[in-house]
Amino acid sequence: MRNSVEYVFPSQPLAYRFLNTVRHFDAEQLVVKYGQTNLHVKVSYRIKTDGFDATLGELDDLARQMEGCEV
Repeated sequence: MRNSVEYVFPSQPLAYRFLNTVRHFDAEQLVVKYGQTNLHVKVSYRIKTDGFDATLGELDDLARQMEGCEV
């Protein structure tokens, strides 16, 4: 099963920083790209089925640290 989430940031440099940081996450079938605008970053990945998957929580925490929020 895949999960997709999009975040919005107050500036393009923050969105770009988030995008580049998330590209190095250890997630199966990870796809990271700009969303609706260059202030939005869309992340999709395959959810782990063999236990608890903390990826979404980690993404939310990182976005919050960079002044972003989920759309």
